Amino acid sequence: MDNTYVNRSIHCTVDSCKFHNNTENYCSLESINVQTHEKNPTKVECTDCASFMCKDSCKSC
Repeated sequence: MDNTYVNRSIHCTVDSCKFHNNTENYCSLESINVQTHEKNPTKVECTDCASFMCKDSCKSC
């Protein structure tokens, strides 16, 4: 995966993600999937980036 690409439309600070840009706080994907685990989400905590993949060096994400 080439995570040197910077998608300035997707700000991201999760550097343990495989798709996090190496040098800036952006995602290197063209698009992401956002999902919820609640029937009627009302808080940011109810949503997740479903495109997240742990980097190879990530031990316990």
